[in-house]
Amino acid sequence: MKRSMAVLVGLVLPVFGFAHGGMDAVKRSVEASMLVTGEIAVNPDGSVWAYVLDHRDKLPAPVVQLIDGTLPHWQFTPVQVDGKAVLAKAPMSLRVVARQIDADHDAISVKAAAFGTETAQSHGTPECANDACLAYLERRPPGYPSNLLANLVSGTVYLAVEVDGRGKVSRAAVEQVDLRLLADETTLGRWRRELGRVSVEAARKWTFRVPRTGPEAGKEHWVVTIPVNYSIAVPGERKTIGAPAYGQWDTYVPGPMNSIPWADAQRGKAASSGGVDAIPDNGVPFVADARFVLLTPIGGTDGARRSQATAPGQG
Repeated sequence: MKRSMAVLVGLVLPVFGFAHGGMDAVKRSVEASMLVTGEIAVNPDGSVWAYVLDHRDKLPAPVVQLIDGTLPHWQFTPVQVDGKAVLAKAPMSLRVVARQIDADHDAISVKAAAFGTETAQSHGTPECANDACLAYLERRPPGYPSNLLANLVSGTVYLAVEVDGRGKVSRAAVEQVDLRLLADETTLGRWRRELGRVSVEAARKWTFRVPRTGPEAGKEHWVVTIPVNYSIAVPGERKTIGAPAYGQWDTYVPGPMNSIPWADAQRGKAASSGGVDAIPDNGVPFVADARFVLLTPIGGTDGARRSQATAPGQG
């Protein structure tokens, strides 16, 4: 993937007019990434037995090669049922990221992974039958700040939300905000705060159907991760500024990860490995599967493919 990030910075991310400096650091932080979903099965000893990638044919070859070279080496805490280690499976989602490492080369790696019931709901699998999963009752979208809309500022806000036993939101906080527009750090920070504020205000009014059966039933509260995607349909044009289709690269300026102590404490080690941005933005609340704790460090780079011609934005 030769010089791909330089092309992306110049062509894919528009630049907002600004008066402050600091753009070099912002440009260096730009990521091109894609979300890959599927399912994974883990042996009783915690090694990977098998995995399936959704729509493998829609994924770029270097991404498939990276995943095929990475996942078989993962090690999990053995999943136990009644004190006995068992073969177990879970829906998974992976955030694959491309970063520029020098003037001529990029590297791709698996930045984050998540294992939980969210993907089970979106796939309509039996895990969520008979009210066994948390689901929305009412979810009115947040308002789009008019000044951000006017400047075509799009992005994704990742929320930590605590739902009580009545299905009401008891707490909500912003974990991360990624933006698809270049500007100086001061401007990016202001945009992130605005999108985070309207997202939290909207989330506090959401209601949920709580699990009545299955392993999630009977809890006093549930902590879920919810991505809120802000996209803009360009008037007079057949395109949308926002998250791309499955198997296509998304380019953005990643925001800082905020620590949410109450959310981290309740999730434990099973939330997501490497960050919250491995969670799909498909309108379903993500509840981590506490059985799946990845022991292998996330972030190994596929150095063998740094110079391949298939680059973000090209395939």
